[in-house]
Amino acid sequence: MKSVTTLLATAAFVGTAGMAMAQDAPLRIGFVSHQHDITDLFGQLEIGFRNRLDAENLEYELFQAAPSASGRHDEMLNILENMANLNLDYMVFGPSSLDQNTPGLVEVANSGTKLLMVDYEPAEGATFPFGESVLNWSVYNHGQMGEATGEWIANHFMEQGKSEANVIMIWGPIASEISQARGNGVLRAMEAAEGFTANILYEGYADFQRELAYAEIERALIAYPNVEVVVAMNSVMALGSMAALEGHGVIDDVVVTGMGGQADELEMVARGKIGVAVFRDPRSMGANSAEALIMDLQGRTDEIPPVLYTDLRTLDTIDAIRTYVPVEMLDIDAKLGN
Repeated sequence: MKSVTTLLATAAFVGTAGMAMAQDAPLRIGFVSHQHDITDLFGQLEIGFRNRLDAENLEYELFQAAPSASGRHDEMLNILENMANLNLDYMVFGPSSLDQNTPGLVEVANSGTKLLMVDYEPAEGATFPFGESVLNWSVYNHGQMGEATGEWIANHFMEQGKSEANVIMIWGPIASEISQARGNGVLRAMEAAEGFTANILYEGYADFQRELAYAEIERALIAYPNVEVVVAMNSVMALGSMAALEGHGVIDDVVVTGMGGQADELEMVARGKIGVAVFRDPRSMGANSAEALIMDLQGRTDEIPPVLYTDLRTLDTIDAIRTYVPVEMLDIDAKLGN
């Protein structure tokens, strides 16, 4: 079995949300995601999750793990097998590919662990082999995120009097339902925009990784120097694409669009190096998951909403960022817990 990174997190007993719940022992909670960094979705989601638990004066141990890359479904399976053996009470889970992660999730569910699913929207009426163990899904609509990006691209160029644009699409892992939903949303919206045509020059796969996106753009620029838009399906691929364009001295000639709105990406939007980022508030997603856990502890499991949605915001200006992004996400001291 692969070893699992273990982080012990005990509440500071300074919460303000209510009286402490009686506990015989700290809760054992797993936190597994296909990638994890303090600045990205799951790092910030974990902060929101912890903050809500801490506000209830709960004691807990958090066992956090992620594969070496989003597309390493084999590593994810090993991690889930480990989690199934840790005697967890709850596990927060952000899938790399729900289809490929299902065998491991079944093992976790069979161990008696209750699941808090994030970053994957279940289709209406969908059922899963591990479904009875799921307390709720804290999500946003990836297709709508893509559609908002596609609409922005079409409007951006038409406002400049242009009826078409040459586009490069940088997708995530080939098997990622999330990447497909976002990218297909972009394509739908651009196709639906009256008076606008998107010319897809090139499509590459960068596994939600910055370095791979950089390499994809390096290759694409050789064959398609006339590119006008790079659509990246997540924040770090937008940053990698931007860096490659900067390296070739064409960042001012190409619009980069990102999705997610992590802090580094939003900084580049503010600086004008990334055109737009559709933002979902990861801290509220984490708080939603924690709220479901708390309600379960209180015996209110039947009251937990099956799916909780986080609003999407299209951010392309400093004012929009200031309006919709929690200031803590943009404060490095706050991000590091100081």
